[in-house]
Amino acid sequence: MAGDKISKLLNADTPFFTISSLQAIFGTSRESTRTIAARLVKRGVLTRIRRDLYRLINREYSLFSLANALCQPSVVSFESALNYWGLIVQVPQIVFSTALWSYQCEVDNTTFVYRRIAAPLMRFGHVKVEGFTIADPGKAFLDTLYMRTKGLVELLPEDINMDRLDTELLTYYLRFYPEAVRELVGSFRMHDYEAK
Repeated sequence: MAGDKISKLLNADTPFFTISSLQAIFGTSRESTRTIAARLVKRGVLTRIRRDLYRLINREYSLFSLANALCQPSVVSFESALNYWGLIVQVPQIVFSTALWSYQCEVDNTTFVYRRIAAPLMRFGHVKVEGFTIADPGKAFLDTLYMRTKGLVELLPEDINMDRLDTELLTYYLRFYPEAVRELVGSFRMHDYEAK
């Protein structure tokens, strides 16, 4: 295996690699790439997280970047993003993300939950920070309310700090969500107004 390809691997922006991304780096067939990955695990360059997903040994990573890698495409959202942005004080013991299908797994003694969201709602409202992709505050709020309309999330008006939301951006995003979400936002705003 050429040293320049190993060097390319070690200099990558991400600590995580799928068989497909390794295949692109090494320019080999899928089966050959699996063999190369197994050798790199034996040599202590990579560690296998699960089938077809590896990470560089000794490379720091966050649970949120791992969440992005475990299910692609996915975006950290819901309670995890709300807490990250300081909109709720509760610290979720589970890492929640949006994805195109529902999925759950446990890695590194952490549970990762992916809630299915419509494809058009996955196309906007996320940012890349600290090596992972996360819903911005308004998007995380609306995603959570969207799941509340489906009975999957408990979020009460008193749980959220509405002052931290960009009202203009929230209004723009709302156009893409169902009427039930718009009604919930109205009730959250009313509660916030009355509380002041």
